[in-house]
Amino acid sequence: MHLRRLRKLSLRAPRTTIRSIGAGSKPGFQQVQAFSSTPSTTSTPEMPFEANPDNFPKPEFWIPRAERKGRSVFKADNTMWFGANRLLRNDRRCPSRDLNFTPLDWANHRSPYRRIRHMINIFKSSTIQRLFFPELSMTAGIALGLAYYNEIVVSGAADAMLSISPTAFGGATTAIGILAGFRLNASYGRFEECRIFWGDTNNAIRDMARQTKMWLKDPDQQARMLKLLKAYPVVLNFHLNTKGGHHNMQRFDSKAAPFGDRVHAEFLAELRDIYTDGEDITDFHRMAKVKYNGGNTVIEVLTLMGETIAGSVGTVDSIYVRELDEQMQRLCAVFGASERVLRTSLPTSFTRHTSRLMFFWSNALPFAYYSTLGPVGTVFASVFTSWAIQSIEDIGVQLEEPFFVLPMRQYSDGIFDAINQIGNNYTVYELPSLAAEAQAEAEAEAATATEALPAYEEARPNGTNGTNGTNGAAYHADDAAPSRNRNGALPLKRQHEH
Repeated sequence: MHLRRLRKLSLRAPRTTIRSIGAGSKPGFQQVQAFSSTPSTTSTPEMPFEANPDNFPKPEFWIPRAERKGRSVFKADNTMWFGANRLLRNDRRCPSRDLNFTPLDWANHRSPYRRIRHMINIFKSSTIQRLFFPELSMTAGIALGLAYYNEIVVSGAADAMLSISPTAFGGATTAIGILAGFRLNASYGRFEECRIFWGDTNNAIRDMARQTKMWLKDPDQQARMLKLLKAYPVVLNFHLNTKGGHHNMQRFDSKAAPFGDRVHAEFLAELRDIYTDGEDITDFHRMAKVKYNGGNTVIEVLTLMGETIAGSVGTVDSIYVRELDEQMQRLCAVFGASERVLRTSLPTSFTRHTSRLMFFWSNALPFAYYSTLGPVGTVFASVFTSWAIQSIEDIGVQLEEPFFVLPMRQYSDGIFDAINQIGNNYTVYELPSLAAEAQAEAEAEAATATEALPAYEEARPNGTNGTNGTNGAAYHADDAAPSRNRNGALPLKRQHEH
């Protein structure tokens, strides 16, 4: 049985390579595996292998909420002037990722000094750093080579100099600019659509949390549903982004554990932060197992939500059950739309065609500028024009994959906080008029009971209140004596007893 389990695990997590390694592969290339090829056998019926954190590396990026103490967990780029709303980039190839704007961020965004601030930070711009090599370096190299040839090799002979008519080349520059703008608009449409998806997800989860507190009667069902709503943005984040939004995680690291194990460790850490009370732990195990085996964890969470709603049938009105199901359908629809954007890029033929045109155009710029600007002006004008147009296309390429740019971790934390607020602060509201009526009725009943007690005492024979000597004692003795009928005989039942 043990060998069979190890065999199944090895089949589930095959050794995958980023590049096939043949006999002639370069030294230094290492095989990159998604998960450990020989996983630990630490597994119990209560804690399956996929959910046991001891089987995976220690989380490197996730900070439990109990340890945050109100401080931000997002590393901001503080090297830039007023750059606190931008995530820190760990590599020059990374795009800019803006966090949610605050009123202070908006004030800086529209400040009249924004152009001065932008010029101070120009060499920290993500587009300049990404385009610096090879695009801009290649354009500058061609411009320098052209200047050397025209000024040194042919010694400035007009008939031997290499150049292109700037007038004819101006039309090509206009067409390239329009093409780059169209590319950016198409990519921004995808970016805006995905931001709307996250907004719809946020709204649906808030509505579902509120309806859970309103309509689900069983406290255990309420607690389970609220945990699933907290887990939903977490699993959605890891489904739409390979690193789960931990962009500083290095995919290729020979000194660290396999990339898949490190991602799964972060996934488990986030879920454990939700299931801290030890209840509904089976849901946590199911999500961990589906994630480890490469399944769709978002669908698994939706299934668990459906099970919780179905379990309330009979104790909750069918209208309310239908409302909860409609909210879950909203989540499913938004998730499907997000997958559509994730799985489908802009037509790759369009991307390749734009890239090729940009390559030829940027490298031909020095030839068009040389006859007008000379050797020195050609170098600077070519690099500047190439950056101005290619940066538009580069921003479009980065925005084409919105889930790589959007601050989804911040969205997930915001949803978690909203669910906590709804769950902790929700109380059933009682109308003041109804509360006053209920209090008046209670007071009237108490007054009636108080008035009836003296009347009952007065109805007793004189001195039978239990406090007046022998009469009271005699009365209590009569109370203790068995009752007789009119003829002085005991009832049949009492006769048998006596």
